[in-house]
Amino acid sequence: MRAGWTLKVILCLSVMAAAISAEAIKPDRKYIMLPHEMGLIYKNIDVVTKDGYRIETWFYPAQPMPDKDAGQDKPLPYRTIDGERRLTIIICNGDAANMSYQQIWLAEMYCANGYNVVTFDWRGFGKSDEFSFPDKNSGINDEDFLCWTEMLYDYKAVIREVSKMKEVDKKRIFLFGWSTGAYLSMIAAHDNRQVAGMFACSTPSSFEDAIPILEDLHKVKGKERHLKVPEDFPADKMPIYLAPRFHKPIFLIVGAEDTRTPQWMSEKIIAALPEDTYSRLSVFEGAGHGGMESPYIIDLPRFMTETLDFLDNSLGKKP
Repeated sequence: MRAGWTLKVILCLSVMAAAISAEAIKPDRKYIMLPHEMGLIYKNIDVVTKDGYRIETWFYPAQPMPDKDAGQDKPLPYRTIDGERRLTIIICNGDAANMSYQQIWLAEMYCANGYNVVTFDWRGFGKSDEFSFPDKNSGINDEDFLCWTEMLYDYKAVIREVSKMKEVDKKRIFLFGWSTGAYLSMIAAHDNRQVAGMFACSTPSSFEDAIPILEDLHKVKGKERHLKVPEDFPADKMPIYLAPRFHKPIFLIVGAEDTRTPQWMSEKIIAALPEDTYSRLSVFEGAGHGGMESPYIIDLPRFMTETLDFLDNSLGKKP
């Protein structure tokens, strides 16, 4: 599985991820690498939102782990290993960077285990269409916002197009996100009937719980910050409010040392789920919120083992 080479990539990407860690919108338009440079087969999917924004989306079919020297300067010819419709994982981003960071090596590993993977960039991120929510003359910056309501439009458009693909088992589409992407994934999983379930890292329970913690962390750093949520964002669908009526398989992963979305937030969400909801909670000792402290960086073998087991068993059948 080229463990040494893969871990080098992970460490490199995680250092860069730590450098851009954010608690509010911080788009990154520049890709640091492309899938074919790691020897991965993928193709672009044409995704346009209901309000007309083009969303850059990459589809990785299930494929063997590429050799260490398989990287190419140009995209590899698209092909699949067979004609089977497969479980497909849609990985969304958080509130910073773009899908050229940890998403690529996560795609590499899930694809090598027989799943399709989809990654995409929010509007304003990567090569997706340009977007800036606030009025430039208002004095409010994108970085004052924890999210954009329009991110849910982007997610819905990606799910819609993925569900149409011949490579995809339409009954086994799962979502995965972290931090901002975690609560957006839970909302998207609830609102879209094409989604079978979801798993997430570092999940905020609600804005009421999260904002005071994030603002206090800024004060510790000597900065005054007043974080905002768009007025039309469905705050009543944040995980703690959605949980009592969430009936799809869900797996929450959290670092025991996470100071932004502490362990108690994930415990609170899990406790609020209906009794018949297939749910799991995993706490990673020594892990924090993101970057080098992410659960999937602190203990990658455990992260992969647990998420693969969840995917294999949550619907009562294995691929």
